[in-house]
Amino acid sequence: MTTEGLRYAVLGSGSSANSYIFEYNGFGIIIDNGFTCKQAIERATNLGFDTANVKYIFLTHLHDDHFRGIEVLSRKLRAPVVTHEQLKLNHKLKTHFYKRRNIKVGPFYTEGDFRFRAFQTSHDADFSISYHFELGPMVFTIISDTGSVSEEMVELASLSDVLFLEANYNERMLHEGPYPYYLKKRIASGAGHLSNSDAMKFLNEAGLRPGSRLKKVYFCHLSSTNNSPEVLSGEVQELLEWKGDWVICRKGEPVACN
Repeated sequence: MTTEGLRYAVLGSGSSANSYIFEYNGFGIIIDNGFTCKQAIERATNLGFDTANVKYIFLTHLHDDHFRGIEVLSRKLRAPVVTHEQLKLNHKLKTHFYKRRNIKVGPFYTEGDFRFRAFQTSHDADFSISYHFELGPMVFTIISDTGSVSEEMVELASLSDVLFLEANYNERMLHEGPYPYYLKKRIASGAGHLSNSDAMKFLNEAGLRPGSRLKKVYFCHLSSTNNSPEVLSGEVQELLEWKGDWVICRKGEPVACN
Protein backbone atom coordinates (compact mmCIF):
# COMPACT_ATOMS: atom_id res chain seq x y z
CA MET A 1 0.00 0.00 0.00
CA THR A 2 1.44 3.35 -1.02
CA THR A 3 0.61 6.36 1.11
CA GLU A 4 2.18 8.92 -1.20
CA GLY A 5 0.27 12.20 -1.02
CA LEU A 6 -1.24 11.38 2.39
CA ARG A 7 -0.30 13.39 5.49
CA TYR A 8 -1.89 13.73 8.91
CA ALA A 9 -1.08 15.16 12.32
CA VAL A 10 -2.37 15.87 15.79
CA LEU A 11 -2.37 19.66 16.11
CA GLY A 12 -2.81 19.25 19.85
CA SER A 13 -4.46 16.97 22.36
CA GLY A 14 -5.47 17.11 26.02
CA SER A 15 -7.95 18.75 28.35
CA SER A 16 -7.26 22.27 27.01
CA ALA A 17 -7.53 21.92 23.23
CA ASN A 18 -7.89 19.13 20.67
CA SER A 19 -7.54 19.15 16.90
CA TYR A 20 -6.49 16.80 14.08
CA ILE A 21 -5.63 17.50 10.45
CA PHE A 22 -5.55 15.13 7.45
CA GLU A 23 -4.67 15.74 3.81
CA TYR A 24 -4.53 13.63 0.66
CA ASN A 25 -3.59 15.01 -2.76
CA GLY A 26 -4.75 18.52 -1.94
CA PHE A 27 -7.96 17.52 -0.13
CA GLY A 28 -7.79 18.39 3.56
CA ILE A 29 -10.02 18.08 6.61
CA ILE A 30 -9.74 19.21 10.22
CA ILE A 31 -11.49 17.39 13.05
CA ASP A 32 -12.34 19.62 16.03
CA ASN A 33 -10.51 22.79 17.01
CA GLY A 34 -10.14 23.83 20.60
CA PHE A 35 -7.40 26.32 19.67
CA THR A 36 -7.92 29.85 18.45
CA CYS A 37 -8.10 30.20 14.69
CA LYS A 38 -4.62 31.76 14.65
CA GLN A 39 -3.12 29.00 16.78
CA ALA A 40 -4.66 26.24 14.66
CA ILE A 41 -3.37 27.72 11.41
CA GLU A 42 0.09 28.33 12.87
CA ARG A 43 0.31 24.76 14.18
CA ALA A 44 -0.80 23.31 10.84
CA THR A 45 1.56 25.56 8.87
CA ASN A 46 4.51 24.71 11.11
CA LEU A 47 3.88 21.04 10.33
CA GLY A 48 3.90 21.75 6.61
CA PHE A 49 0.18 21.75 5.88
CA ASP A 50 -1.51 24.27 3.59
CA THR A 51 -4.78 25.12 5.34
CA ALA A 52 -6.12 26.48 2.04
CA ASN A 53 -6.64 22.80 1.15
CA VAL A 54 -9.06 22.23 4.05
CA LYS A 55 -12.46 21.48 2.56
CA TYR A 56 -14.37 20.55 5.73
CA ILE A 57 -14.09 20.94 9.49
CA PHE A 58 -15.68 18.11 11.49
CA LEU A 59 -17.15 18.67 14.94
CA THR A 60 -17.52 15.91 17.52
CA HIS A 61 -19.26 17.85 20.31
CA LEU A 62 -19.67 21.27 21.88
CA HIS A 63 -17.20 21.16 24.77
CA ASP A 64 -14.80 24.10 24.53
CA ASP A 65 -11.65 22.02 24.15
CA HIS A 66 -13.05 20.69 20.86
CA PHE A 67 -15.21 23.57 19.68
CA ARG A 68 -13.65 26.82 20.88
CA GLY A 69 -12.02 27.91 17.62
CA ILE A 70 -14.14 26.15 15.02
CA GLU A 71 -16.45 28.98 14.05
CA VAL A 72 -13.74 31.55 13.30
CA LEU A 73 -11.61 28.91 11.57
CA SER A 74 -14.57 27.88 9.43
CA ARG A 75 -15.08 31.44 8.23
CA LYS A 76 -11.35 32.05 7.75
CA LEU A 77 -10.89 28.93 5.62
CA ARG A 78 -14.37 29.11 4.05
CA ALA A 79 -14.82 25.49 5.09
CA PRO A 80 -18.24 24.06 6.02
CA VAL A 81 -18.57 22.50 9.47
CA VAL A 82 -19.89 18.92 9.54
CA THR A 83 -22.17 18.27 12.51
CA HIS A 84 -24.80 15.88 13.83
CA GLU A 85 -28.05 16.91 12.19
CA GLN A 86 -29.83 17.32 15.54
CA LEU A 87 -27.14 19.37 17.25
CA LYS A 88 -28.35 22.77 18.37
CA LEU A 89 -25.70 25.41 18.89
CA ASN A 90 -25.48 27.10 22.26
CA HIS A 91 -27.50 30.33 22.39
CA LYS A 92 -24.49 32.08 23.95
CA LEU A 93 -22.44 31.80 20.79
CA LYS A 94 -21.89 35.14 19.08
CA THR A 95 -20.39 33.98 15.79
CA HIS A 96 -21.41 31.61 13.02
CA PHE A 97 -20.04 28.91 10.77
CA TYR A 98 -19.13 29.70 7.19
CA LYS A 99 -21.57 26.93 6.29
CA ARG A 100 -22.97 23.93 8.10
CA ARG A 101 -23.37 20.40 6.72
CA ASN A 102 -25.70 18.21 8.74
CA ILE A 103 -25.19 14.46 8.76
CA LYS A 104 -26.82 11.38 10.27
CA VAL A 105 -25.11 8.77 12.42
CA GLY A 106 -24.51 5.52 10.54
CA PRO A 107 -24.51 6.00 6.76
CA PHE A 108 -21.37 6.60 4.72
CA TYR A 109 -20.85 9.86 2.86
CA THR A 110 -18.45 10.03 -0.09
CA GLU A 111 -16.58 12.81 -1.85
CA GLY A 112 -13.84 11.72 -4.26
CA ASP A 113 -11.16 9.78 -2.38
CA PHE A 114 -12.78 10.67 0.96
CA ARG A 115 -15.45 8.45 2.52
CA PHE A 116 -16.66 8.85 6.09
CA ARG A 117 -19.32 7.98 8.60
CA ALA A 118 -20.18 9.20 12.07
CA PHE A 119 -20.86 7.02 15.10
CA GLN A 120 -22.29 7.83 18.51
CA THR A 121 -20.06 8.28 21.54
CA SER A 122 -21.04 8.22 25.23
CA HIS A 123 -20.23 11.65 26.60
CA ASP A 124 -22.00 14.35 28.60
CA ALA A 125 -22.54 16.58 25.57
CA ASP A 126 -25.60 16.65 23.34
CA PHE A 127 -25.38 14.44 20.24
CA SER A 128 -21.74 13.59 20.83
CA ILE A 129 -20.22 11.72 17.89
CA SER A 130 -16.90 10.76 16.35
CA TYR A 131 -15.71 9.67 12.93
CA HIS A 132 -14.46 6.68 10.93
CA PHE A 133 -13.14 7.58 7.51
CA GLU A 134 -11.20 6.48 4.45
CA LEU A 135 -8.82 9.01 2.93
CA GLY A 136 -7.01 7.77 -0.13
CA PRO A 137 -5.30 4.46 0.71
CA MET A 138 -5.82 4.50 4.49
CA VAL A 139 -8.62 4.13 7.03
CA PHE A 140 -8.77 6.10 10.29
CA THR A 141 -10.95 6.13 13.41
CA ILE A 142 -10.99 8.62 16.28
CA ILE A 143 -12.35 7.35 19.60
CA SER A 144 -12.16 10.00 22.29
CA ASP A 145 -14.42 11.72 24.83
CA THR A 146 -16.47 8.64 25.56
CA GLY A 147 -17.00 7.07 28.96
CA SER A 148 -17.89 3.68 27.52
CA VAL A 149 -17.27 1.81 24.29
CA SER A 150 -19.57 -0.16 22.02
CA GLU A 151 -19.29 -3.15 19.72
CA GLU A 152 -19.60 -0.70 16.84
CA MET A 153 -16.50 1.15 18.03
CA VAL A 154 -14.53 -2.07 18.34
CA GLU A 155 -15.52 -3.12 14.84
CA LEU A 156 -14.68 0.25 13.29
CA ALA A 157 -11.31 0.32 15.05
CA SER A 158 -10.49 -3.17 13.78
CA LEU A 159 -11.28 -2.03 10.23
CA SER A 160 -8.85 0.90 10.53
CA ASP A 161 -5.17 1.21 9.73
CA VAL A 162 -4.72 3.99 12.29
CA LEU A 163 -6.63 4.64 15.51
CA PHE A 164 -6.62 7.75 17.68
CA LEU A 165 -7.68 6.48 21.11
CA GLU A 166 -8.37 8.34 24.31
CA ALA A 167 -6.38 7.36 27.40
CA ASN A 168 -7.51 10.14 29.69
CA TYR A 169 -6.68 9.07 33.23
CA ASN A 170 -5.00 6.61 35.51
CA GLU A 171 -7.61 5.28 37.91
CA ARG A 172 -5.44 5.58 41.04
CA MET A 173 -4.32 9.11 40.17
CA LEU A 174 -7.92 10.20 39.61
CA HIS A 175 -9.11 8.59 42.86
CA GLU A 176 -6.30 10.08 44.95
CA GLY A 177 -5.99 13.37 43.08
CA PRO A 178 -7.15 16.91 43.87
CA TYR A 179 -10.37 17.00 41.84
CA PRO A 180 -13.63 17.39 43.79
CA TYR A 181 -15.75 14.27 44.14
CA TYR A 182 -18.40 15.35 41.63
CA LEU A 183 -15.75 15.87 38.93
CA LYS A 184 -14.05 12.54 39.67
CA LYS A 185 -17.45 10.88 39.39
CA ARG A 186 -18.17 12.60 36.08
CA ILE A 187 -14.82 11.64 34.53
CA ALA A 188 -15.10 7.99 35.57
CA SER A 189 -18.76 7.67 34.55
CA GLY A 190 -20.13 6.01 31.45
CA ALA A 191 -20.56 9.49 29.96
CA GLY A 192 -17.08 10.72 30.87
CA HIS A 193 -13.70 9.55 29.59
CA LEU A 194 -11.73 6.34 29.04
CA SER A 195 -9.07 5.37 31.57
CA ASN A 196 -5.71 3.94 30.59
CA SER A 197 -6.88 0.44 31.46
CA ASP A 198 -10.11 0.98 29.47
CA ALA A 199 -7.99 1.94 26.47
CA MET A 200 -5.82 -1.18 26.81
CA LYS A 201 -8.86 -3.46 27.01
CA PHE A 202 -10.39 -1.80 23.98
CA LEU A 203 -7.20 -1.95 21.96
CA ASN A 204 -6.61 -5.60 22.78
CA GLU A 205 -10.13 -6.45 21.66
CA ALA A 206 -9.98 -4.44 18.43
CA GLY A 207 -6.38 -5.18 17.53
CA LEU A 208 -6.55 -8.93 18.21
CA ARG A 209 -9.89 -9.43 16.48
CA PRO A 210 -9.58 -11.92 13.58
CA GLY A 211 -9.03 -9.99 10.35
CA SER A 212 -8.11 -6.74 12.14
CA ARG A 213 -6.07 -4.40 9.95
CA LEU A 214 -5.07 -2.10 12.80
CA LYS A 215 -1.39 -1.14 12.59
CA LYS A 216 -0.92 1.95 14.73
CA VAL A 217 -2.56 3.78 17.62
CA TYR A 218 -2.05 7.31 18.92
CA PHE A 219 -3.02 7.64 22.58
CA CYS A 220 -4.61 11.06 23.02
CA HIS A 221 -6.54 13.35 25.38
CA LEU A 222 -4.29 12.63 28.39
CA SER A 223 -5.21 14.52 31.55
CA SER A 224 -2.40 16.69 32.89
CA THR A 225 -3.61 16.10 36.46
CA ASN A 226 -4.69 12.46 36.46
CA ASN A 227 -2.27 10.95 33.97
CA SER A 228 1.19 11.32 32.47
CA PRO A 229 3.01 9.90 29.45
CA GLU A 230 5.26 7.95 31.82
CA VAL A 231 2.34 6.40 33.74
CA LEU A 232 0.52 5.55 30.51
CA SER A 233 3.67 4.02 29.00
CA GLY A 234 3.96 1.74 32.03
CA GLU A 235 0.37 0.57 31.65
CA VAL A 236 0.83 0.01 27.93
CA GLN A 237 3.84 -2.21 28.57
CA GLU A 238 2.01 -4.09 31.33
CA LEU A 239 -1.46 -4.52 29.80
CA LEU A 240 -1.22 -4.27 26.03
CA GLU A 241 -1.23 -7.62 24.23
CA TRP A 242 -1.73 -6.19 20.72
CA LYS A 243 1.66 -5.86 19.02
CA GLY A 244 1.13 -2.87 16.75
CA ASP A 245 2.91 0.48 16.91
CA TRP A 246 1.82 3.04 19.48
CA VAL A 247 2.55 6.70 20.17
CA ILE A 248 1.62 8.81 23.19
CA CYS A 249 0.49 12.34 22.37
CA ARG A 250 1.74 14.69 25.07
CA LYS A 251 -0.67 17.37 26.20
CA GLY A 252 -0.72 20.40 23.93
CA GLU A 253 2.16 19.24 21.75
CA PRO A 254 1.67 18.84 17.99
CA VAL A 255 2.50 15.40 16.62
CA ALA A 256 3.47 14.89 12.98
CA CYS A 257 2.13 11.41 12.38
CA ASN A 258 3.85 10.52 9.11
